[in-house]
Amino acid sequence: MKGELENLITELKRQIELIQLNSGIQNHEKEKRADELNIANKELAFQNQEKEKRANELIIANKELAFQNEEKGKRAAELFIANKELTFQNEEKVKRANEIFIANKELAFQNHEKEIRADELNIANKELAFQNQEKEKRANELIIVNKELEQLIQLNADKDRFISILAHDLRSPFNSILGFLNLLVENIHIYDISEIEKQIRIVYSSSQSAYNLLEELILWTQSQSGKLPFEQKKLNFSEICNGVIKVFNTKANTKNITINHTRSKVVTVFADVNMLKTILRNLISNALKFCNPGGQINICAEKTGANITISVSDNGIGIASETLNKLFDDTQINSTIGTSAEKGTGLGLVLCKEFVEKHNGSIWAESELGKGSIFKFMLPIEEKLLALTAV
Repeated sequence: MKGELENLITELKRQIELIQLNSGIQNHEKEKRADELNIANKELAFQNQEKEKRANELIIANKELAFQNEEKGKRAAELFIANKELTFQNEEKVKRANEIFIANKELAFQNHEKEIRADELNIANKELAFQNQEKEKRANELIIVNKELEQLIQLNADKDRFISILAHDLRSPFNSILGFLNLLVENIHIYDISEIEKQIRIVYSSSQSAYNLLEELILWTQSQSGKLPFEQKKLNFSEICNGVIKVFNTKANTKNITINHTRSKVVTVFADVNMLKTILRNLISNALKFCNPGGQINICAEKTGANITISVSDNGIGIASETLNKLFDDTQINSTIGTSAEKGTGLGLVLCKEFVEKHNGSIWAESELGKGSIFKFMLPIEEKLLALTAV
């Protein structure tokens, strides 16, 4: 029994050792499994952490996506509104385009109508311009005709007046000539030689007046008809002037008037000799006519630029200002009685003006009542200078 017990104890010990061995193996396995579980748990925890991270990242991404979707929604809404506004604007533009199209059609129609009206107005204006031109032509023709008629009337009046003056002025010297000749015929055996000489001098003076009158008349008619010869050349003014003065010596001595010719270095003048003599004769004759007995006449010539200015002055009775303005007017020919009852035709100064202007010169007068007068005229010195002024 004891042996069985020992065997049993031994068996029990063996079984306990087996159990212990199995238990150690199991524990070791358990420890392995625990370690593996621990590692697995760690890995699971890490994975869970990663999953949490991913979940958080997904949450954040979802939030961002939701925000973006909200923004997209807003943008979509804004685009929708903008599209609606754009559609409305396009519709308005189409309306405006249609309105503009209609307006352009109306404008084109109006422009077409305007062009038609403009063409009609243009034609009307041309017709009106043509009519106005015709009217102007007729008016100008009428003006010319009226001027010619006025000139003819004035010429007739001047002719009648001139003939009347001429008849009167010619009658006066011839009456004097005939009267004194009649006295000489009847008293030839009674008068002594001094009385006869006196009568003959009066007859000569009257004849000279009549001759001068006829000469002026011939010159005037030739000038008016354009038949008066005109030949310019260089002249010695002093020689021409002295020759004219000699003609008036007798008349000047009769009135005890001194004629002075002031000589200058500039004595050359480019003129027609006959016209120059006629100008000087008329101006000296006028000076003698209106100079008081015992008076003085001065003639001088001086260079003024490209011309020569010739003056004839006297210390006679002078000329009134209202008469001075009419001296060279051929439409108002007047004759004034001289200081010794001398008479004239009034043509002298008109001839002077025509002859001076023929030379492209000018003539004028200055005077003061009671103090005398001075007549000046300007003529060219050289031919080429005259040609320049003529152009």
